[in-house]
Amino acid sequence: MTEKQLAEVFRKFGVEKFDPTNEPFDPHRHNAVFQVPDNSKPPGTVAHVLKAGYMLYDRVIRPAEVGVTQDQNNDSAAENNTSDKGSEA
Repeated sequence: MTEKQLAEVFRKFGVEKFDPTNEPFDPHRHNAVFQVPDNSKPPGTVAHVLKAGYMLYDRVIRPAEVGVTQDQNNDSAAENNTSDKGSEA
């Protein structure tokens, strides 16, 4: 009940909460905290939201803290490249 009333007061003064789940990562609206290997979504898509963001009209007053997807195939290739380089030395 308190959260609902607070959201109404925020909305009255132009502050809105946004949930960017499944949106493409935008560094102006999101703060990436971690990456998640996930082939079900395109790389660079917001997969998890730790903290929702807030906007005052069209300006971001707090970016959302999010986890972003990354391609699993590129990770395994990068790991193979680094392990190959280590064995060459």
